[in-house]
Amino acid sequence: MKKISISIIVLLLSICSIASANELGKRYLKLGNTYRESGNFDKAEEYLERGKNLVTKDGYWSATASEFLGYLYRDMVNSGNYSDNSDYLLALAKDNMEQALIGFQKSVKQPDGSPLALSELMQNIEEINSKIENDNLSIEGKAGNKPTQNYGNGKVINIDNSKLKEIPYDLPMNMENFSAVNNRIKDFPTIFAQFPKLKYLNLKKNKITTIDNGISGLKGLKILNCSDNKIKSLPQNIGELKQLEVLDVSNNKLKEIPTSILSLKNLKVLDISGNKIQFCHITTLLKNMPNTNIIFDKYELVDEEATDE
Repeated sequence: MKKISISIIVLLLSICSIASANELGKRYLKLGNTYRESGNFDKAEEYLERGKNLVTKDGYWSATASEFLGYLYRDMVNSGNYSDNSDYLLALAKDNMEQALIGFQKSVKQPDGSPLALSELMQNIEEINSKIENDNLSIEGKAGNKPTQNYGNGKVINIDNSKLKEIPYDLPMNMENFSAVNNRIKDFPTIFAQFPKLKYLNLKKNKITTIDNGISGLKGLKILNCSDNKIKSLPQNIGELKQLEVLDVSNNKLKEIPTSILSLKNLKVLDISGNKIQFCHITTLLKNMPNTNIIFDKYELVDEEATDE
């Protein structure tokens, strides 16, 4: 009985600690959003990031944190004071709002299946997409053909939904943002190592099966989205991408994550949901990456416990 009582006390203390951190995180998020509305973007980012790290176990507030960060980066672009990094900030705004949308869709349920609470967020995502397309170079390829358009000095290249099987060879050297969502690309393009200014790379919804060691050449990359592919493993040298802040490899065929990823000290978000990774590997990540918001499938712990039984 004594051991049971001690276990209950420890459990209650743990629950209270989590609840306390969650409440503090909410206050940070509200404060950060207030700073955003007042135009103090540095303070806003500081408190929003701190708040986001504290509400990781609350799906709704994690989505809210991503939404607030999306609005922050959008407002920074609209202020006109960050023209040198506007493309990168727009990409961050879009990525955070898309994460928020996914989070809200999981936590907000209504009978009609299309929560009204998400309509404004979806509209903002569309506005950002339009701004990227209007302010920068956006091209459309024809089925089965490489685009032949002159890219000029475009920093942002978008070839989403173009049915491409490989990446065009004549991309501008100063390219900072590249998106090729929903194409037919099978191999991770090593050509990207030739672009020293590349910060944002989105290869979501393709047919990529492997990522080779050539990825180590992307030294300046900050956001990498390879979700919804068929990737079976990540290379050990992915740990050399020291600037990486967001890594999304959700909905692939991964069974483990290379230990080198622990060296990514700037990584803020790691999405490994929708894979077959054992919970013991996830536990290692959680213990050794306290400053990273790790998104994973909660049911994996239950599966392993059932197997043990």
